[in-house]
Amino acid sequence: MAITELDIGGAEKAFVKIAEGLTQRGWDVRVISLRDAGPMAEPLRAAGIPVTALNAGGFLDVRAVWRMKTALLDNPCDVLLTFLHQANIMGRIAGRRAGIQSVICGVRVADRRWSVIIPERLTSKLVDQYVAVSESVGGVHRRLCHIPAERMIAIPNGVDVGAIRKVAAVDRSLIGCQATDKIVLCVGRLSQQKAPLDVLHAVQKMRRQSAVGCRSLKLVLIGDGPLLPELKRFVALHSLQDHVRLPGWRPDVWGIMKASDLLVLASHWEGLPNVILEAQAAGLPVVASDVDGCRELVTDGVTGRLFRAGDVQHLATVLTDAMNAPQTLQAWAAAAFVNVEKHYRWDVCVTRFHEMLLKHMR
Repeated sequence: MAITELDIGGAEKAFVKIAEGLTQRGWDVRVISLRDAGPMAEPLRAAGIPVTALNAGGFLDVRAVWRMKTALLDNPCDVLLTFLHQANIMGRIAGRRAGIQSVICGVRVADRRWSVIIPERLTSKLVDQYVAVSESVGGVHRRLCHIPAERMIAIPNGVDVGAIRKVAAVDRSLIGCQATDKIVLCVGRLSQQKAPLDVLHAVQKMRRQSAVGCRSLKLVLIGDGPLLPELKRFVALHSLQDHVRLPGWRPDVWGIMKASDLLVLASHWEGLPNVILEAQAAGLPVVASDVDGCRELVTDGVTGRLFRAGDVQHLATVLTDAMNAPQTLQAWAAAAFVNVEKHYRWDVCVTRFHEMLLKHMR
């Protein structure tokens, strides 16, 4: 199995869970990270899975192909399963040069950038099977990259419902909130994709419009990333210090979810966001942008609410309505939990990967 990097992120966490699950199913799993080992290498090694870091640079670092080919020749395998764009492109080229029997590429997001589409089109014939994280992501990627329908399947991520249910809510004071606050939670990398600034703009609009309940609103942004300095400047400029908390990454996210009132995911694009699955398993209602993977997990008005991606006024309106309808929030959360427990468990996900890999053994 190969991945671009092993930093903390949704795709990386899914990669680790699948690698661990396949190992438990009897597969001899070895992992290659194109860049450094990263913090997500630790659980892999703890599970007895060897991790090789190639220390390559960004997408233009062609040394990654040669280094991956060398790693594959040193440790031959029957099937190469890759995650994320750089590992997908470099892996399929290196895999063919190393004589790998089957190359399978995981499609985690419906990325519409030409910088992604062009190399995908040019190398798609090197791939035996594509595995999309959701039906919508698979459909978009297939159309954009001219991939035959029979070479694309969808296997959704899972979520550890049992483990999340056992976690207790954290003390709200640990995240700078009070018992009477209405906590809106955002979890994820502070990047353009996740659009945390859209949420800040929505909160600012709510405050200007004197939205009902705004005084008790606390927006808690869990995560780190390149937008953190800009977020801090926005909070200071608009005097939002009483409404916004930026605690960075936290290891107790599930407990924070259980102490919150609502999760917001404002992403401009997504695959199948783990944070929504985790929130739904924790019984936390969800408001999400109406983009690819989100709309597969959130049925608008039934298991949560969707808003138009990038439309901060629509987000502000949806948040205001949700904050003032606690019974509706409870209904969304209950319906979402039933759906997650039935369709999105990790054992189901790993079983489907196991069955797919068996078909590619020659």
